[in-house]
Amino acid sequence: MKKVYGYIDEKFDQFVDELIDLCRYPSISAQKKGLQVCAGVLVEHIRAIGLHGEIMPMGGPDNPPLVYGRLDVPGAKRTLFIYGHFDVQPPEPLKAWETPPFQPEIRNGRIYGRGTGDNKGQFFAHLKSIEALSNAGDGVPMNLRILLDPQEEIGSPMLEDFVTKHADLFRADFGYNADGSAGEGNVPMLSFGNRGVCAVEVRTRAGSRDTHSGQFGGLMPNAACRLVDFLKTLRDESGRVRIEGFYENVLPPDDADQAAMEAIPFEQTAWLREMGLSREDGPEEWSHFEKVMFRPALNINGLTSGYGGSGPKTVIPCEALAKIDMRLVKNQTPVEIFEKFVSHARKNGFGDLEIIPQMQYYPSKTPLGHSMGRAVIAAVKDVFEREPLIYPVTGGSNPSYIFNELCGIPMVKVPYANFDESNHAPNENLSLDFFRKGIMTSARVIRDMGGL
Repeated sequence: MKKVYGYIDEKFDQFVDELIDLCRYPSISAQKKGLQVCAGVLVEHIRAIGLHGEIMPMGGPDNPPLVYGRLDVPGAKRTLFIYGHFDVQPPEPLKAWETPPFQPEIRNGRIYGRGTGDNKGQFFAHLKSIEALSNAGDGVPMNLRILLDPQEEIGSPMLEDFVTKHADLFRADFGYNADGSAGEGNVPMLSFGNRGVCAVEVRTRAGSRDTHSGQFGGLMPNAACRLVDFLKTLRDESGRVRIEGFYENVLPPDDADQAAMEAIPFEQTAWLREMGLSREDGPEEWSHFEKVMFRPALNINGLTSGYGGSGPKTVIPCEALAKIDMRLVKNQTPVEIFEKFVSHARKNGFGDLEIIPQMQYYPSKTPLGHSMGRAVIAAVKDVFEREPLIYPVTGGSNPSYIFNELCGIPMVKVPYANFDESNHAPNENLSLDFFRKGIMTSARVIRDMGGL
């Protein structure tokens, strides 16, 4: 590895220039902008490091361009699957950027620009590590399968169907993903899973139009009141969800999960002060990390009805809408939870509400004791020269379940971005030190996993 690390140091300025060039290409899935061009650039990078690379439209020539990379090593006994995504968040508001979002600039040891940290810089570290192993080490010791997703920022709506239909292309022993931010204080971390999500939109209508609240008050049904009455049935005062069977399939944390949660540094008083709260939501018998890792949750994202502008407008609204997401944990499915949500509405006298399914992700989890996890922990500890934080599960949702739960590939995620990367926000950035250590970590992970 000494020669590999030396190569990374020698070529690092070139790697930075290549990343800056890559981040100049807007690839915004929400706006269907620049994906095809960026995919073409990425295929050339993959081919330049000795891999087979191609663009695979998901479902047809006009559909989003998934980027695929493949390396078959003679005599290799193991295969590593690498996931990343090259779509980025919309850059707006543009006025909040110190420099244009797609004109990356280095300032104070960081590259500033949209996509630098989320996720181009992080998956690009994998590609550069493969280059370093090929040119300075003993070669890449295992087969590689690379998938770069063009739609992660909008929920990867076409990925599950494509991957399950072409599962042979992605078959692997281990799966690795670099995404997200390091822990506070830039402490490195590993994640072995994530919650799923079942999002719904609830609509109701009462009458053909808004009406005068004096002339019709007491006569016309109020859509806002109807919706609020329903929303009040969903949770009790402690935050526990009242939907029948909501918790029945929940897999509780095992001893290893419990120990990992207890080892994560956390000062509740400081956290409450920072968040401007006097108490946490949710049942008091559940710990802070248990709530976001091993307990499902129901959240109202937004409410729309009637008039919300300045001054009064005395109307009875005829329409009301609520957006809700339910975060799911291992052994729950979006299909199960959606059916229970609809059943709850009917049983409580709200069968007239229109309930529309929205984004869905399944939960995913790899056991903490997996041999791959031990190898990644050792690599991160070696490169960052400090003990990493171990998260059994992270609270957000992503498409890892497609590979882990459906394709049987155990997944581990390590963020290669600094804690304050400002992902999804103006002035997104990536620390050059993290970029360098990400390349080194991937090289060490690939080297070590080849021998597992």
